[in-house]
Amino acid sequence: MADDQNPLLPLGNGGNDGPTGPGAANLVPINIEDEMRNSYLAYSMSVIIGRALPDVRDGLKPVHRRILYGMHDMGLQHNKKYTKCAKVVGHVMGNYHPHGDSAIYDTMVRLAQPFSMRYVLVDGQGNFGSVDGDMPAAMRYTESRMTKLAGEMLADIDQETVDFVPNYDESTFEPSVLPARAPNLIINGANGIAVGMATNIPPHNLTEVVNAAIEMVNNPHAGLEEVLKHVQGPDFPTGGFIYGRSGIANAYKTGRGRFLMRAKCAIENLNQGRQAIIVSEIPYQVNKNTLIKRIAELVNEKIIDEISDVRDESDRDGMRIVIELKRGAEPQIILNQLYKHSQMQESFSMIFLAVVNNQPRELPLHEAIRHFLDHRVDVVRRRTAFLLRKAREREHILLGYQIALDHLDNVIKIIRGSSSRGDARENLFQFFSGKTITVRDQALVGVKLDPARYAIDPATLISPTLTLSYRQIDAILELQLYRLTQLSIDELLKELADVRGRIDEYESILGSEKKLRAVIVKELEAVRKDYGDERRTQIIDETAELQLEDLIADEQVAVTVSHQGYLKRTPISTYRQQRRGGQGRTGMKTREEDFVSQLIVDSTHAFLLCFTNTGRVYWLKVYEIPDVGAAGKGKSMQSLLNLQPGETVRNILPVRNLEEDGKFIFFATRNGTVKKTPLKDFSNVMARGIIAIGVDEDDELIGVRLTDGHQIVFLATHEGMAIRFDENDVRSMGRPARGVRGIDLGKKDYLVGLAVTPHERRKDEGGVNCDCLILSITENGFGKRTDVDEYRLQTRGGKGVINVKTTVRNGKVSSIQLVDETSELMVISQYGKIIRIDTKTIRAAGRSTQGVKLLNLEDEDKVAAAVVIPPEEAKQEAENGTLLQ
Repeated sequence: MADDQNPLLPLGNGGNDGPTGPGAANLVPINIEDEMRNSYLAYSMSVIIGRALPDVRDGLKPVHRRILYGMHDMGLQHNKKYTKCAKVVGHVMGNYHPHGDSAIYDTMVRLAQPFSMRYVLVDGQGNFGSVDGDMPAAMRYTESRMTKLAGEMLADIDQETVDFVPNYDESTFEPSVLPARAPNLIINGANGIAVGMATNIPPHNLTEVVNAAIEMVNNPHAGLEEVLKHVQGPDFPTGGFIYGRSGIANAYKTGRGRFLMRAKCAIENLNQGRQAIIVSEIPYQVNKNTLIKRIAELVNEKIIDEISDVRDESDRDGMRIVIELKRGAEPQIILNQLYKHSQMQESFSMIFLAVVNNQPRELPLHEAIRHFLDHRVDVVRRRTAFLLRKAREREHILLGYQIALDHLDNVIKIIRGSSSRGDARENLFQFFSGKTITVRDQALVGVKLDPARYAIDPATLISPTLTLSYRQIDAILELQLYRLTQLSIDELLKELADVRGRIDEYESILGSEKKLRAVIVKELEAVRKDYGDERRTQIIDETAELQLEDLIADEQVAVTVSHQGYLKRTPISTYRQQRRGGQGRTGMKTREEDFVSQLIVDSTHAFLLCFTNTGRVYWLKVYEIPDVGAAGKGKSMQSLLNLQPGETVRNILPVRNLEEDGKFIFFATRNGTVKKTPLKDFSNVMARGIIAIGVDEDDELIGVRLTDGHQIVFLATHEGMAIRFDENDVRSMGRPARGVRGIDLGKKDYLVGLAVTPHERRKDEGGVNCDCLILSITENGFGKRTDVDEYRLQTRGGKGVINVKTTVRNGKVSSIQLVDETSELMVISQYGKIIRIDTKTIRAAGRSTQGVKLLNLEDEDKVAAAVVIPPEEAKQEAENGTLLQ
């Protein structure tokens, strides 16, 4: 039965809203927010302290510590036989680490991998994985034992140097930290992800870190500056290079930073003038197999196209990746491209986070070393106190032996005359306490021991006189008879002297901070001697990367663009080495239906901005255009630019400085939209191109010009209309903007051309204004020239004025060109008919005229395109009188 107000709820308990049932009295209401907060906080701290972050003292997470202690517990020292990893995992999991076996075995595997650990702590036998990312063999197949350095991590653990805590089920005890003679956190590094924080500490060279630690022991006031005199930087097990020093110093200062790692490469000469890049060392934690696959992808995707082959020749002698280059390729340029696009260059983000006094803290390098040294001070002090206590206990026993030997006859008599061990024990105690005892009805007068005789300070005695303790008497009763020989007596006295010498040493260590630190230094020097080695990772200074542009001479070249989209470049000297009036040279070998449509003379370091019909722009460096000889055809734009399907290049603008102020790109689209954008908005060069103007689906870009922002714009339409307005009428807009209306088009009309002219006409040498003419070409092969001043200035967005009187005879307007008296024109029809015309032979006419015939066409043929021949090409006359070959 349901509640009337809420049918989804059951009825209340007869008006009693409180809980019912046998456990109702124990229910405590709590706030769910508080419970969630407290539970999550407890979980977070458990992960931070008990799982993910290493302790600053021994540099180990709990799972690492438990594995090493478990192996120590099993007696798997470096000089003992190997044991199955499955046995080790079972022992650790059953006694110390109540988690899955895979977590324990994966940790063991990493501790045994020489490419993961700078100084391995587990000596593995079998397949423990590889730098290629191969998985290790199952734990039932592999064997392991501790390395000698791992033994140093556990040295003196049985001498009360560290605290022990109950294990997870309180059946045994485990160490809360290892004594750690070596600064493991720094030399082997660590990485882990906790809740809300992470650590990523790089490995370092043991010799350098120990030298820095000794410096800090000898000079307690030493800081980061003194430490960095010894520690150059991280030292990775895979070697390689660290590129740049600034990031390292900053990371050591704050505990957080970033630096670059690079592969170690060399250039080898192959046969037939070819070269190869040989990779012998790769960045830390990079998968070699993945790296080779990535390089192959770069080649297949044409991102790097100067590589002919990639293969792995690594063997047991070391790593060797061979990257063969094509003939003529520049190795340093290819290397820079590989650094940029592959894992041959990787960044390492250092977060020096560790657990300090049960709290996570980010530490500078010198503070991490200081915490390790504080731990060593505590370990050595506790060890010395332990050894002192044991030595004093031994001295106590040996002193009892000496006293017994001095009264040997009485001791034997008392023992022989006693009825039992207990009776003998009590009689000896009374005798050496100076009391008279009765043995076999015979009285023996007790002795009073002289402390000076046994080199004992009376002030250290608990009782007024020196007596034997029950412990000493028990040791005397257990003394074997052969120890009563003179040789054994001499050995006992010698041992007593040695023990007293050690006691003096231990007391002096505990009583002197200087001697205590000297012990630490001595142990660190021993670690350095036994385990120190040379650096593997070299640190190189940052240098400016060598780009292809740095190898290309900055010189003027001529770039020719054909009507069908072929580009080539030629040194300008090729065109200018003849005197005027010479026979000329072939500027570009084209197909019969193709011709040169644009000639660009600029520096090899200049950019070519290639604008497409969809409103995108692509960048091309002039030196990237192939130099194929004066008569070569060149290379297609499709192979030089990463064009999208359906894209065609409409305009190419040469620009040397993309950051130049006061320069603008002016756009015009088929539907009459215009836009002006600052040139510097196109300075972020991207290979895939970017949007230059937003173009509607039923629209396309038809013209682009480079302006100074104060020129006169001329637009012409298919139906014979034209408008001329000041560029200042169009405000500057960003790249994705779609622009504003440039001309109000009639029904079915569209733009066919764009031209820009200066406010003031250019003057010739005599000071006379140069001609500035608009040449309009119609579909049926007619054309006319009209001075731009014939078109009155209007406001942007108007209907415009008549440009050409279009009729059935001359057809609609096909294109317009800006010409002067020296210009030459090339016209091509849809059927491939081509004519080259000197434009001054076309008579100048007014606006509303039909023009004159330029090209005789067949009935169904139309003009496809008309371009002004570039001036440098127009000056040359090829062998057959045209540029066509």
